[in-house]
Amino acid sequence: MDALTMKYRRGWPRLVHLSPDYARDSGTTTTCPCGLKAIYRAIVLSSLIYRAEASTVYRRQVRKLHAFMPIMVRHLRSITWMDKVTNKDILERTGLPPMEDLLIRKNLRWTGHLIRMSPDRLPKAKQILYSQQSSGYRKRGRPRLRFKDTIMRNLKLRDIKTESWTSLTQKRDKWRATVK
Repeated sequence: MDALTMKYRRGWPRLVHLSPDYARDSGTTTTCPCGLKAIYRAIVLSSLIYRAEASTVYRRQVRKLHAFMPIMVRHLRSITWMDKVTNKDILERTGLPPMEDLLIRKNLRWTGHLIRMSPDRLPKAKQILYSQQSSGYRKRGRPRLRFKDTIMRNLKLRDIKTESWTSLTQKRDKWRATVK
């Protein structure tokens, strides 16, 4: 079973358990109920993107998570498919950022934390960033995406210079503002 499927299975029961107690909106209002976003972020999103900052997330997984996001919000707000509300409209109403944006932000914040760590605190975590495979056997075909490659891709998506990003992480406030 896929790890992403396991995350779906963890997030869905939590949502179903909460839904009778909260907003039974038919989708006609344009704003999100005040508690809905907090509940969604605290329970559902935390279950879905748990440990995403420290692992390599593939585009296929991001697409699946992004497709699953409006389903959860539809269920919380009791919007059915018969209401003919698009997923884009649902995400605009709730004010939630796209899943890819959340994952990139989480990944870059964790990476900044790793870079700021003292070398004696967690040397294996820094080895992930700076090491190369010296020897061994690689399967035929395209190499698997490394954590380092994911970081570089995310830096480019955020328009952060890949040559000087490590010095920027040392200034915590500036790094957080850049990552947002």
